Amino acid sequence: MGWLLGSAALLFLVGVLHEGGHALAALLLQRGPVTVHLGTYGRLTGSWQLQLGRLRVHLAYTSIWWRGGYCQAPAMARAGRRAEALFVLAGPLLPLLLTGLAAWLVGTQKPAFEAPTYVPWLVGRTVALAALAVAAVSALFNLLPRRKPLALVDGRPLLNDGQQLLNAWRRPQLTAALTAQTQQAEAHRLAGEYAESAALYAAILPQAQPTRALLGQAIHVFFQAGRYAEALVISTRQHQDFAAEITPDDQFGYALLLSRTGQHGPALAAYSALLDQPHPYSLAYNNRGYTHSLLGNYELALADFDQALALGIEPAYAYANRGLALIKLGQAEAGLAAIAHGLALDPANAYGYRNRGIYHLDRGEYPVALQCFEQARQLDPTTHELDTYLQKTRQHLAQSAGTGGPT
Repeated sequence: MGWLLGSAALLFLVGVLHEGGHALAALLLQRGPVTVHLGTYGRLTGSWQLQLGRLRVHLAYTSIWWRGGYCQAPAMARAGRRAEALFVLAGPLLPLLLTGLAAWLVGTQKPAFEAPTYVPWLVGRTVALAALAVAAVSALFNLLPRRKPLALVDGRPLLNDGQQLLNAWRRPQLTAALTAQTQQAEAHRLAGEYAESAALYAAILPQAQPTRALLGQAIHVFFQAGRYAEALVISTRQHQDFAAEITPDDQFGYALLLSRTGQHGPALAAYSALLDQPHPYSLAYNNRGYTHSLLGNYELALADFDQALALGIEPAYAYANRGLALIKLGQAEAGLAAIAHGLALDPANAYGYRNRGIYHLDRGEYPVALQCFEQARQLDPTTHELDTYLQKTRQHLAQSAGTGGPT
């Protein structure tokens, strides 16, 4: 039993150091958020959560019996090939470096055989060497490319470190001039200047033989700039030119763009296709539920949000939109409670404030509605249909003021 617990502890230690290496590199190489899952491939339920600035850690209750983990840093895909390689390599190399250093340091402190500290030193030396052996095997296992991906809890594929490095190496590079333009576009994106970034990508794409990654970057920027129709055109091109490399993430983004351009029927079909796979892409439950809400299918929306909550997929978002569906079905008290619970889970969830604002707007409580919408805008100005609700609320307030009505 002792050996079993010791082996589990070493696997846990090496696993934590591995994901910590990825996270440290991501924090140093890009400015976006970093999420680390320890002891699971993405399940949020049954875990402790810790937020440290841009770093969020999910530690599964059963992490000591190591069942995998991964580091999520979306902005790394747009950080360039060299930065991406450093991010990938940091995972297997950090535990190898630290356990090797520990084994060397312990080895240099060897006491005399007769000394009372000899047995503790021998135990420490054995543990250090065992940890180094586990780290070496883990590094070899992770750096040998494997084309078959693992499946995250939400259905997304996860390639091992070696395959990610190989894919990055094979990726064609842009010319020096286009690379400079792309770097400038990325600088604007990192500064939140999406309109300027989108303008540069609009100039880059006709000149380049675009890679799948470049098209992905452009889709992201056009989406953030609110240029959904153009983003959809680029996404369609990505699906056509790189059909064999399209991932569920790409399909999910395509479905979202269909919805944002008012094509809710095709969007529902695209989300359903992702959920009907052998490994369902569980993030689609939230978005399909939201699309059902846009079409007034609130009962169907509730079923999807309930499924998302059962799987622990973006619970704050699911509670916020489940709450709005309940309100639209006449269950205002339960709906407001669900929205409040979502905001308690994530106070920065703009949809919670937006949906609370919709409730007050429908009741004619325009000042409160305006306050909610403005709070949502401060958190995320790209929140869907938020500008429409703000404009409608301000019009009602202006009409009330003009006729001497309540403000």
